[in-house]
Amino acid sequence: MIVDTHLHVWSPNVNRWPFASERAPSSEATVEVLNETMDDAGVDKAVIVQPIHYLYDNSYVADCLRRFAGKFAAIGLVDRHAPDAPDQLERLVREHGFSGLRIHISKPDDPSEWAATDQDPIWDRADELGASFVVYGPAALLPAVEPIIARHQNVVVALDHIGGAPTNEEPPYPLLSNVTRMAQYPNVYMKLTPQPHKSNEPFPHSDTFPTFRRLYDAFGPDRLMWGTNFPGVVAQTGYKPALEIFSDHLAFLTSQEKKLLLGETALKLYNFAGPHV
Repeated sequence: MIVDTHLHVWSPNVNRWPFASERAPSSEATVEVLNETMDDAGVDKAVIVQPIHYLYDNSYVADCLRRFAGKFAAIGLVDRHAPDAPDQLERLVREHGFSGLRIHISKPDDPSEWAATDQDPIWDRADELGASFVVYGPAALLPAVEPIIARHQNVVVALDHIGGAPTNEEPPYPLLSNVTRMAQYPNVYMKLTPQPHKSNEPFPHSDTFPTFRRLYDAFGPDRLMWGTNFPGVVAQTGYKPALEIFSDHLAFLTSQEKKLLLGETALKLYNFAGPHV
C-alpha cells in the first residue's frame, strides 16, 4: 500500500468552486488528473492538502472525499482568528471526514501568533477529535510554533517538505537543527518530499540524501512519511520519479522502513474512512 501524504487539487469550474483571488493557478490539478497520475505510478491513496487558491473554502476537497470514498484523506484550512474556528474544524472532521488542518507559519508578520494562547481552543478540539496539524514554512520560523506543539503533545503534527530545511548547510546545520530539534516531541512527524529546487544534481538529486539521512536519524523510521507535492512535482522531478527517489535510491532504508515511509505510517495517522458519525 503506497500513500502520497502531500498534494493539492483544484478545479477549473470556477463558477462552482471560485478561487479566493483573481490569480488562478496555471497548472491543471483536478482530482481526475490526480487519479490518473497516481494509477500510472502505482500509488493507492493520498492525503489532499487544501490549496491556498481556495483559502478557507474547503468545499472542493470535501467533494473529492465524497466522490472517491476510501481513497483520500484531507487536511483543511480555517481562519485562526475566527471565534468559531474550533467548531469549523469539528464540522470538517465530523461532516466531511477531514483529518486536520494546515498551519502556514510564514503568513502572519509574527509567526508566533500561531502559538499564542488564543490558539489553544482549536488544539484542544483537535485533541478531542483525534485531528492533526501539518506545519508549512521555512525552518527558520519553526521555533515560533514550537511552544504550542509542546503544550499539546497528544495532537499529531506533521512537518511539510522536510520542515523547510535547506539541503546544503555546513555544520553545525543551524536551520536543519531547528527541524531535528522537533523530534524531541513524539507527536511530531516528518514528510519527506523531493527537493529538486534545493539540488545541484540531476535526478535522483543525490546531494539531498544526506539531509534525508539526518532527518531519518532524528525522527526514526516510524515517524517519516512520503509525499510528492503534486501537481508541482510533475514539472520538476515527475510524479513516478518522485516515488522512485524514496523507493529505489535511499540505500539507508530497509525494506520494512520503506513500507512505513511509503504508506503504513500514513494509514495510522490519517482518516481514509470518511465522516465521523
